[in-house]
Amino acid sequence: MLVLIWALATLVIGESRADEALPDPALRDQAVQIQEQALAAPRPDWLIEQHETVADWSVALRDVGSSNAIAPSATSPESDDTAPEPSSKGLTVTILASRALGEAQLRELFAQAAGRPEVRVVFRGVALGESLGDFIRQIHVLLREARDGLSTNAIPRIEIDPRPFQTPQVEVAPKLIVTDRVGAELARVSGISRPDWLLEQVGQGRRGNLGVRGPTVAVSEPDLIVELQRRLAGIDWSARREAALEHYWERAAFAELPVAEKPRERRLDLTLVAQADVALPDGTTVIRAGDRVDPLAVMPFRQRLFVFDATDPRQVAEVARRGRASRADRRLPLYLATRLDRATGWEGYRAVQAALQDPLYLLTPDIQRRFQIERVPAVVESREGGLVVAEWPPEG
Repeated sequence: MLVLIWALATLVIGESRADEALPDPALRDQAVQIQEQALAAPRPDWLIEQHETVADWSVALRDVGSSNAIAPSATSPESDDTAPEPSSKGLTVTILASRALGEAQLRELFAQAAGRPEVRVVFRGVALGESLGDFIRQIHVLLREARDGLSTNAIPRIEIDPRPFQTPQVEVAPKLIVTDRVGAELARVSGISRPDWLLEQVGQGRRGNLGVRGPTVAVSEPDLIVELQRRLAGIDWSARREAALEHYWERAAFAELPVAEKPRERRLDLTLVAQADVALPDGTTVIRAGDRVDPLAVMPFRQRLFVFDATDPRQVAEVARRGRASRADRRLPLYLATRLDRATGWEGYRAVQAALQDPLYLLTPDIQRRFQIERVPAVVESREGGLVVAEWPPEG
């Protein structure tokens, strides 16, 4: 648990100040309350597959495809082999597309944009209920089909970006828009999918809306931003949180450790051996390769970690008693449970916390390895300049 790692770091730092008082009980109770509320509802699958921003969606689509050929098609109804190639220096052509155009015309659009970094094919979003992954897979299929018979080694820029569809509102495709190097629109036209035609018009000084020059279809995909907002608004986060809380203990991983049968103590050697020199910004070497460093000499360990099986009432009672005594000695107790009663769930968890009068955490594999916890109940504490792990058989 990140909460546990944070707690350990905070306690070590806080307790390294020898003269400070232990945390106020009110803060302790607030920590317990925050811990119980910390579980967040899992995100739905469709949201997990989405990326964070429009830019990320666009990158995902630009990476679709392979290095195989996609080139302009000679069979385009708008092609003109005799027209000179227009200059597009500093200009960007955005082709607003929709899957409502059909597979054949989409392949034609991809071919028109292949090998031309100044041309991009943009979709407004994905279909209702569709994930980004499904959308990308479908586009990938069209790209593979568009490769057949073409030889240019280039992949077109394909992006999802609802913004070009918004001002003014665009509801039909295909539509071509030419913008200058600062993003200002120069001209647009509907019903044409050949960028060179619009670049020729701009080169001749024509500006603004050049009208409808061919057949169009209604854009079928909703605005991606609006759709995400709609999906998020439809999620009952309160219900999801309650469900996550209800089923948390069914999924929680526990450490199954045997009960100690006799008292036993072990000293832990936390000494580190430097693998390279460690120097300050001014070049002063403070640790040389091969030096042995004792972390306890740098950051004293002034708390006690109590590790126990919270399903055993004997261990709960004894750890609670020892924890209160530890507080009286100004050694902050930290309670780590190897397991809890799944059947009693949160009610049982709160009952154990009430007995301890302190927050309760689960023992993580990392902490178990670091402190070499083998049996329970056990306590980890600093003694005579080192760490000691003490086990004892529970009474009763």
